[in-house]
Amino acid sequence: MIKMLKIYLSLILLLACYQSALHAAPMSFKGSITSMTTIGKDYLDVESGYVITSKDSLGIRAYKAKGSGYKIKSGGGFHLRKLLRINSINSQTNLWLFTEVGTMNIKKNSKEKNHSYLSPKFQFDYETKRVYGLISHKFLRVGHENFDTSKMEAGFSFYETGYTETQPWLILKAENTNSLFSKIEYTPTLRFINKAIFIDAGITTDGDPQIHLMHTF
Repeated sequence: MIKMLKIYLSLILLLACYQSALHAAPMSFKGSITSMTTIGKDYLDVESGYVITSKDSLGIRAYKAKGSGYKIKSGGGFHLRKLLRINSINSQTNLWLFTEVGTMNIKKNSKEKNHSYLSPKFQFDYETKRVYGLISHKFLRVGHENFDTSKMEAGFSFYETGYTETQPWLILKAENTNSLFSKIEYTPTLRFINKAIFIDAGITTDGDPQIHLMHTF
């Protein structure tokens, strides 16, 4: 994991040297609603949040996944806080804190148990009109289980477009959840952004399709 982190940090810093409305933020303008769905071979993630201030959003989330003999289902509420935003003429840098509380059902072998959880997640992202990078880590300890999730993304846009046009991106994603998955999942992804609609479609290096949808109302 440390080796992967060094590789992706280097990639993001390299891409940042080629700076060129920025799109891929988890929170939009005050009064808006942002809904997201992520579907993979072994997991489903659905969430929706309402922006209550320029820095805060409240929402609900449901998640289920299976792997390494586990089946988990969770549901709860979250608070998203924008800790830091640095704007320049051509770029935007953000630091976010997600704090989620809820309940989780864990089934392993023939045993099944319900737990309550408190899960913070930190996310750092950087974006220009042509370059994008993200690093996040979610802490999720339930009972005696460790379901921490680490994620990294880096990529570039093929060309600049106007706000009303669809902009295509090529993104490489890397993600791993402790206990559930025994190795890091790498997913080359095509991203399409048009106004308030955001679509990721990719295939992991193991050949499993993945899709992520985001819409802001």
